[in-house]
Amino acid sequence: MERSLITRKRNQLFIHLFGFGSLAHLVLNYFVDFNASIIAPIFGMLAYSALFTLLYTKLPPSRLRFAILIALNIYILILQFESLSFITAIYFILPIVAASLYNDTRSLLALSLLTITEVIVLTVIFGRFQSNGSLEYIYVSMLMFFGMVMLLTILHSVYFSNYWRQLELRNASMEKALTSKEGYLDLFFQAAKDAIAVFDFEGRIIAINPAFVQLYGWTADSCLGKVIPLYPPERAEEAERRAAKVRQGESFTLETEDIKQDGTRFPAQITLSPIFDSNGEVIATSVISRDISYRKETERMLLQTEKLKMAGEIAAGVAHEIRNPMTVISGFVQMMHSDPNHRYPNYTSLMQSELERINLIISEFLILAKPQAPQKKQLDIGKILDECIFLFGPEFVLHHISVKADVSGPFFAEGEEHHLKQVFINILKNAIEAMEHGGTLRISAHPETATLKIRFKDDGPGIPPQLAERVFEPFYTTKATGTGLGLLISQKIVQEHGGSLAIASSEEQGACVIVTLPLKPAQ
Repeated sequence: MERSLITRKRNQLFIHLFGFGSLAHLVLNYFVDFNASIIAPIFGMLAYSALFTLLYTKLPPSRLRFAILIALNIYILILQFESLSFITAIYFILPIVAASLYNDTRSLLALSLLTITEVIVLTVIFGRFQSNGSLEYIYVSMLMFFGMVMLLTILHSVYFSNYWRQLELRNASMEKALTSKEGYLDLFFQAAKDAIAVFDFEGRIIAINPAFVQLYGWTADSCLGKVIPLYPPERAEEAERRAAKVRQGESFTLETEDIKQDGTRFPAQITLSPIFDSNGEVIATSVISRDISYRKETERMLLQTEKLKMAGEIAAGVAHEIRNPMTVISGFVQMMHSDPNHRYPNYTSLMQSELERINLIISEFLILAKPQAPQKKQLDIGKILDECIFLFGPEFVLHHISVKADVSGPFFAEGEEHHLKQVFINILKNAIEAMEHGGTLRISAHPETATLKIRFKDDGPGIPPQLAERVFEPFYTTKATGTGLGLLISQKIVQEHGGSLAIASSEEQGACVIVTLPLKPAQ
């Protein structure tokens, strides 16, 4: 039952009780001759007439409630000046009991403060509580007080028992509604796996389902009635334009990037729809969101697989169709370059360099093209790593790079020596190219629970976060002369050895390449 309707019904009950009590007080004066109160009951009858008239006007029930409580208080205040004993002060409790039955804390507190003030004034200024009165008067006053309290509470309970039964029937009907169309819609809203949120015209959230809480992290208490950002700041203008069109009746289904409560971004597929009333007017909007991170990752992996497949198909033909004529061309270029009378040595040197780069690309293609069946044997990874560091010694000096190596072996593992050397050489080459103006390269190798973690930390510019995820994509490179296959091939080799290759990087602290390999006990 609505609160305003209950308040109206209580107003009706208390007004009639007020009128009945005033009339009973007036009649009592004819039977009790030791204290006839005239002004209080006459005020009560006049107040009852005014309140009864207000009951059928458009006055809000909450204001009429306030008028009833004040009238009761004034009635009892007048009674204090007409009474013979301070015992009638207990009647001040009647308005407070009525206020408590309204279940309104503010009215109860305000009336309590008013009553305390009135009692203090009556005691200090008027000295009304110094009069005791006769014992008979006290008995009658107490009897009337208890009678009024019992009458007020019992009639209130009887009067509202019918409404409580109606409320119970309404709750029962709401439970039955779960099998109706509305109930099914509510069940769908609550059980939907996609996140659903409903917005008012000001963009405030007015309803969310459990999937929304799980996806975005916003709970009902933290977001209902508020405007919260579900999109990154740089997409705010675009999102506002779409929201304005949805409020005009348009719908959208698109893929975008959303943001969670903790700031985490994720790819999302969203459907924006208007909600119409029975007259066809837009009264709210809805957003249905789905996290498509898994699908995006699958698409990325499929694309990478296609690229690898394409690289393999190209390599299968390149190895035989290009290498043979390239060998002939390379031989003639070397002859021309070694001729002392050759007029263009710079050109032939450049040609030879480019031919070598083409040959490198073909070699990397071949690694991707044909399955690797290496003859694994027990190796000392620390020794292989030391050899690779020693191999690049002149390069480190030339580029003003100091190396701090912490490789205390031996570290035994099963693998193919040349392939592992290729991995370390690729990583060291990348580190040298990253530190164009010199720096420090820190290399450490430490065993961790049956695995060996080898870290290569450089002082280069690092890799931006948006590019760090792409370094293992085929043909992706930021170098002018790179093939985009070095790290991919290195990752493939490490995975074939049962390990992993990862990159931790930031734009301020350089890059750190981490190679993890399984260790084997020495035999």
